[in-house]
Amino acid sequence: MNKIVLFFSSAFGVGYIKYAPGTFGSLVGVLLWSLFVPNIYLLQVFLLAAVFVISILFSSMAEEIYRKKDDRRIVIDEVVGMWVSIAFLPKTFIFLFLGFILFRILDIEKTWFIKKSQNFRSGLGITMDDILAGIFVNVILQFVKFLFY
Repeated sequence: MNKIVLFFSSAFGVGYIKYAPGTFGSLVGVLLWSLFVPNIYLLQVFLLAAVFVISILFSSMAEEIYRKKDDRRIVIDEVVGMWVSIAFLPKTFIFLFLGFILFRILDIEKTWFIKKSQNFRSGLGITMDDILAGIFVNVILQFVKFLFY
């Protein structure tokens, strides 16, 4: 069971990349979203909710296995945050690219209330900051979509 938890919490092993595992985890999120998630918004809501819960559970279990709070190898939260960033948007290169760049900026340079969400315990704290960053990115991109698309 531990191997399954570590495999999925590291986004198929990407979390073990030595440099910038969060960035690679975000790339996995973009790829999974663009290749496998349909443009059916109701289905996207259910998938986001399911992956949010899975991220919390697997992050919690991985944290116990690693015995380290928010270990850098846990990148499933980046996958989920990236999904939130690009949900309900056209699957065009520009939206996927902007979503990725903006998400990485907000995920790395956490504003005070995003950073504060990491105070939640275990998997919720690991996942929540990425969800909040993703929400902000999505709002920005929805505005861009409204203006230019």
